[in-house]
Amino acid sequence: MRIPLLLALPAILLSAQEAAQPAIGFDTMHFDFGKISPDKKVSHKFKVLNKGNAVLNLTGVNPSCGCTYTAPGKWSLMPGESTDLEATFNPTGYRGPVRKSLVVISNDPKNPSQTLTFEADVIQEINLKSNSVFFLDVPRTKLMNSSVRLESGNGEKVEITGIKAPGAPYFRFSFKNEGKDAVVDIAFDGKLVPSGQQRGVDTITVLHTNPRVPPIMLTAQWELKAAIVASPDKVIWQEQAGKELRAKLLLRSANGKPFVLKLEGCTNPNVRVEGLGKQAAAQHEVSVVLGKEAKPGTTNDWLTFSSDDPDQPQLLVRIAAILS
Repeated sequence: MRIPLLLALPAILLSAQEAAQPAIGFDTMHFDFGKISPDKKVSHKFKVLNKGNAVLNLTGVNPSCGCTYTAPGKWSLMPGESTDLEATFNPTGYRGPVRKSLVVISNDPKNPSQTLTFEADVIQEINLKSNSVFFLDVPRTKLMNSSVRLESGNGEKVEITGIKAPGAPYFRFSFKNEGKDAVVDIAFDGKLVPSGQQRGVDTITVLHTNPRVPPIMLTAQWELKAAIVASPDKVIWQEQAGKELRAKLLLRSANGKPFVLKLEGCTNPNVRVEGLGKQAAAQHEVSVVLGKEAKPGTTNDWLTFSSDDPDQPQLLVRIAAILS
């Protein structure tokens, strides 16, 4: 009888050793925060359990990008013990459905790593399909209109208190409510663009009553339609100094309408324009002349013309010279 008993002892001891193991468990492995605002962090405490019959050691927690965790109250759990693992999510910069995770590492031989997940729907309290508006190819004598809708993302009415665009007197603003959304109407008046300016980019600030959302910033890009076209669009010489240089320049109406053209001046005193008549015409062909007194070097200058065309009272033509 002794021999069978002695033979059985190793098997009994091996079975006992196998039974003495930690086993990690959780009250839940997924949590849904639901709809949340992008300006407030949210947290949830996952309960970590030791369902085994040996000490459970938590050896690491690896969060995915965008979330953090608070160290659990205990890193070692006796059988039957539990602790809290708090996950925190900062929704700043996120929009729409988001899913994140925490990987918990332990000495559970069967489940050495377990993944906890959470999700949220980040709701922008004021939504815009685009924060840019464009006014392109606008005749100087006409208005162009555009609108931007500020959609309510939280069920509250969007209340606008003011709109401003410092340094841009050519914009006119109005706003109205359509349901809980707000609509900003923007009018661009080409007549109010300062002479000499053909294009630009401005910032429009929309003020509102929601204290949790900063003022809405819109980018407005505009460009006036060219009523008079220069061909070529620039005059460039690359020659030796000490001789007179000439180039033909054609200035024509884009719509065939006759106009009177005058030279207002040039930033280079060695440049003159010949052949400019006093009569209205649909196009004017002139000669741009750089005098032989021009010194070696590189120059970049502008010819300034004026016209009686209300859509383009001023026209700038770039001239450049590289003289050796």
